Amino acid sequence: MIDLTEFLDNIPQWKRYYTVDEIHVKAEEISNEYPNKVTHINLGKSTKGEAIDCLKVGNGKYNALIHGFPNSEEPYGGVLIDYLARRLADDDRVRESLDYTWYLIMCSDPDGARLNEGFQLGPHTPMNFSMNYYRTPTNKTPEWCFPFRFGPLDLNNPVPETKALMSLMDRVEFHFISSLHMMKWGGITYQVPHACPELYVDLWESARKFNIFLRKRPAPTVAPGVSKAYYLTVARGYLRQWAAGNTNIEPIKGCYIYEYGQILNPHMFMMIPECCLWYDPRMWDDAPTNEPLGDSLKRAQDIITDTENFLHHVWKRAQPHLKYESPLKEMIDEMIQPIINKYTNVSNPTLSFDEKVHNRKATVAEKVAVEGRELSFRMTHLGGLVRFLEAEFEQSGNDAIGNLRDETFDKLCEYDRLLHKNYDVTNNPIENNVGMGISSIIYSAVYAKRRQP
Repeated sequence: MIDLTEFLDNIPQWKRYYTVDEIHVKAEEISNEYPNKVTHINLGKSTKGEAIDCLKVGNGKYNALIHGFPNSEEPYGGVLIDYLARRLADDDRVRESLDYTWYLIMCSDPDGARLNEGFQLGPHTPMNFSMNYYRTPTNKTPEWCFPFRFGPLDLNNPVPETKALMSLMDRVEFHFISSLHMMKWGGITYQVPHACPELYVDLWESARKFNIFLRKRPAPTVAPGVSKAYYLTVARGYLRQWAAGNTNIEPIKGCYIYEYGQILNPHMFMMIPECCLWYDPRMWDDAPTNEPLGDSLKRAQDIITDTENFLHHVWKRAQPHLKYESPLKEMIDEMIQPIINKYTNVSNPTLSFDEKVHNRKATVAEKVAVEGRELSFRMTHLGGLVRFLEAEFEQSGNDAIGNLRDETFDKLCEYDRLLHKNYDVTNNPIENNVGMGISSIIYSAVYAKRRQP
């Protein structure tokens, strides 16, 4: 196995994330600094005409595609890829030993990323994240809009950002792909398409080296901290529901990047190092509590129900007064539609647990992870609604909208008080997430080579 000790040393201590303008500058700087090792490729334009930069590093037999901001509010990919590109260019030994050509995209959704820059610049608190929250709707998110045709699905209307990714994937056979996702609350969950036991020790060591704990969650796992990611196969999930006779399925715009990649290379592997923004130190504690896990799951569900009822109530009251279309309105509409239609979610399937899971005693880590996660996550929905209503009020001056904005902000503040009352909200250092991410990506790329015929 390749020795990555020096390669992973001296990772910078970032104080904040990069803006989209800074990402453009970084891409140009790297290609100018390493003209014989790095090629700067413009993959095309975003929906609003923003350049989508790609750095091609190395000239190996195998090909890897890594992209940041797969969801527009998940910013660590920008700093990770900036550092990874420089290290690969600097370290001939590691780059040549890996035998990869690396295609590195710091930001695949620049339009959406720009709408989150109020958080990227700091402070990195749950409240500031929520008040600056924007998530590109799934039907416009680049990695969810790939063409797919089978059975009832005839999907072929990729957004410009997806076309940019396709411009690479249609001409380069990729053996490994990684999307740099982030959750809000916890440690690290390595998302994989199938069991891969040869890789687990390297993934665990990547987390340990950078002081990131394996996320404690009751979701099905193939190993501690390693989950089979069902959202990697959204089109297949849709087809399974359709074949079972379900007629109320979440509408989808396309298949996922992994599904598309597998069409082109069935042996392609994907690993997502899904790290988190915040944690509570008690998440390291695996001691059992006296409470069944079902109690924590119920409290989490109560938070979900409370938030959804509130969102739906405010949305209905706002409808007669809304006049303007905007990305924020589209985002809120996507939040509301599953509440109204109650369709089966296939892009992020709802988890359910049997009686045995509900009855067993929760560990301290599980209790904090399950209950705290819902508070921090639902704050983003409330913050997004505040932001939308504020934008609508600024344009219309409608007092009814202003009152709904204030009501929603009060609800958001209530959740923030509960979060800080019950949890020690601690930032995961950016450099820890970056180091863990790079380490796990490289080990996964090595694993992917072994899968090729």
